[in-house]
Amino acid sequence: MKNIIFIAAPAAGKGTQAELLEKKYHLNKISTGDLLREEVKTGSELGKKIHDMQVKGVLVDDSIVIPVLEKRIEKDNKGEGFIFDGFPRNINQAEKLDDILEKLNNKINYVFHLDVDYDTAMKRSCGRLQCKKCGKIYSKYLDALKPKTDGICDDCGNEIYQRSDDNEETFKERYNTYVATTEPLIKYYKDKNLLYKIDSGKSIKEVFSSIENIIGK
Repeated sequence: MKNIIFIAAPAAGKGTQAELLEKKYHLNKISTGDLLREEVKTGSELGKKIHDMQVKGVLVDDSIVIPVLEKRIEKDNKGEGFIFDGFPRNINQAEKLDDILEKLNNKINYVFHLDVDYDTAMKRSCGRLQCKKCGKIYSKYLDALKPKTDGICDDCGNEIYQRSDDNEETFKERYNTYVATTEPLIKYYKDKNLLYKIDSGKSIKEVFSSIENIIGK
């Protein structure tokens, strides 16, 4: 199995690389945000609790996120492996994830640190476009991520828009938060000899090729 974690700054290209890996290696991508939304849709007591927290604008804490994540991992543990999107974000979550996988005779195999300089990441973020329906990401500036038709999603034909929070001020805050919170995680996985630093300032194809060279084609 190939179980993969991405540690990546805003606009480092994590979503694009995760999508490429998911398709090529038939991995299960687990997004904690998606999992929480799915639990809300079930109407369960836990889902109602999550909904109440989201309505109040409160972050859903680990005591809720981790059981939801564990249920999903147990369900799909017989597949080719997982890509963890947006998790872990801190040492406690990393340790809990290790515990969950160990109980299932599984483990993390690769942690990719997608490294990109501030200016490149900011330009990507402020030029990011997104489909209103399917959520696919495009770019104003990167040729490889431009839609075939301006303003129209290649996949579903719906409108592409720019999120209001994709601006320089918001990006700076998100980037600084990322740096402060992920330094301990980088050390955690480096100490376990699982961390691979990738220059994500390169093209999408070059970054993916670097990842392939590490995990095998």
